[in-house]
Amino acid sequence: MKPRMLLLVIAVALTASMAAGTPNETYSVGADAICLMATAKPVINVTSYNITLGVTRDYTIPYGFTGEPIDFTIDVTDGNGASDIATVELIFSDDASISAEDTVVPLAHVVDVDATTATFGATWIVPSTSGLKHVLVNVTDSTGLAATNNGIEVGNIFQNPLMGFEVKDGSGTALMTVSFAASAPGTNSVPSDQNTIQIINTDPDGVGMRIKVSVVATAMTDGTNEIPVSNIGVDDTPLSMTPTEIDSAIDPLESASHNFKLDYPAGLVAGTYKGGIDFEVEAI
Repeated sequence: MKPRMLLLVIAVALTASMAAGTPNETYSVGADAICLMATAKPVINVTSYNITLGVTRDYTIPYGFTGEPIDFTIDVTDGNGASDIATVELIFSDDASISAEDTVVPLAHVVDVDATTATFGATWIVPSTSGLKHVLVNVTDSTGLAATNNGIEVGNIFQNPLMGFEVKDGSGTALMTVSFAASAPGTNSVPSDQNTIQIINTDPDGVGMRIKVSVVATAMTDGTNEIPVSNIGVDDTPLSMTPTEIDSAIDPLESASHNFKLDYPAGLVAGTYKGGIDFEVEAI
């Protein structure tokens, strides 16, 4: 009888084990998962700052003249997501700090770079005021938190810089007159008494401005008698009453050399003939 009793006990134990759980069946216990996501301050990505002038030009300090458009962009990162960035502003200041009289230029969202970073930009039209401006950046998120590096200076811009040039004669003094030696009618290529003439780009505000130089002349007359304007030349170029370009680009603090000449027409009546020569300079 003992073997039978042992078998019975084993059978009961197996039945109890099956009741506690069957193969491939899963039981779960519910619990809440809780965490607190901290509010992250935005960060201004200084190295992403970009400025594009409306007129292509070389510069040491970017500059523009009244009415010209200038595009600005900059990236801002926020650990709570790019959509958490609420305001991005450029501040044009006379110094490296923000004050009430500074110019504020709001930047609009341009594109998301990734989940946490977005590019902001704006087109700004240069006003009529003049001077060097420090470009600072202000950023806040949706909760009003300022960027960790708020108010940081990202660059400079010069509004309406001065354009400067000097015209000097061969002795190095300011050019007042372009005169030619008395010559017989029909004498050509008579050089100016003031050669060689130097045109110097002084770039007074140090912005790296290059200049283009043109010359406008008028006929030389004595009463009703006239030497046509085309008889006056700079180097090998005859002048006219409309601008004639003689320098396509003079770099800042550099100079260009030129020689004026005159062709005396044949059959010209003797006398003192006077006309005009104007130098026109343009920033490029």
